[in-house]
Amino acid sequence: MSTDRRGFLNHAALVTAATTLPARWCRGKDLPVNRKLKMRFAVASDLHYGQGNTPYEKMAEDMVGWMNKEKENKGLDLLFINGDLTQDKTEMLLSLRDRHLSKLKMPYYCNKGNHDYLSSKKGSLTESWKKIWGYDSNHTVVHKDFAFVLADTSAPAKSNVYLAANRDWLKAEFKKHAKAPGIFSLIHIQQRKHKVAGWPEHGVSDLTQIEKAEAVMDLLESTANVRGVFHGHNHNQNSMWISGERRYFFDSHVGGSWGAAKGYRIVEIDEQNRMMTYQVNAEKGEEINRNDLP
Repeated sequence: MSTDRRGFLNHAALVTAATTLPARWCRGKDLPVNRKLKMRFAVASDLHYGQGNTPYEKMAEDMVGWMNKEKENKGLDLLFINGDLTQDKTEMLLSLRDRHLSKLKMPYYCNKGNHDYLSSKKGSLTESWKKIWGYDSNHTVVHKDFAFVLADTSAPAKSNVYLAANRDWLKAEFKKHAKAPGIFSLIHIQQRKHKVAGWPEHGVSDLTQIEKAEAVMDLLESTANVRGVFHGHNHNQNSMWISGERRYFFDSHVGGSWGAAKGYRIVEIDEQNRMMTYQVNAEKGEEINRNDLP
């Protein structure tokens, strides 16, 4: 790493420390209760379907039930499952898709997590993300003029490396949707370094990836119409961090063996493009924090 770049990262860490705040310190706008919504979507992550010594079938059923209830009660345009759908078992992706996700009553899209391994066997039904889901692991969804950019941060099986997203691909997608009223970026692995400047653990930590991931952060924070960045992976987090005036959100987890209360995140956009998000504690059926997306 060059001296100039190292100095930049040190400076960035200081700036981040000054502008990174947990969600409980950032209150969302009090928007009119009867406002008409243009779009409502959910982000859930970390189901870990197939993990031993967990009731993973029930947890998958619960997640589908929570999402279908949201659809029935308040409406739900889209669901994004932001990584770690399974637990290191390639074949479980097909089982999850066919046994559970097929029962969802809204369109859903899956992002690849560090536990979502693909088959190395040529011709296998699970040799690529596209064979399973119909789209690549780096993929953009457009809905009502808004762009949802899903970036792959997963490494090959059991390498234990958290990757930086592909900055060049992200930059091209952001440029393609520069006139969109908003871009939402879904990235399973937090791109800020593990525990740096007050950020939570489980971020990018490998020495070969830190500088690349910081360049991704620069891109996210210099793209004017990126309205929010959504991370999974850290089951303990359901809050918001701010860096470079960009908001980064976590959504706890809907499965697995550890973490905070199981839950998911809702984003609402009204006809004036006012946006807000809140985390749902699904175990209690209650909202636990609320933030705006300016």
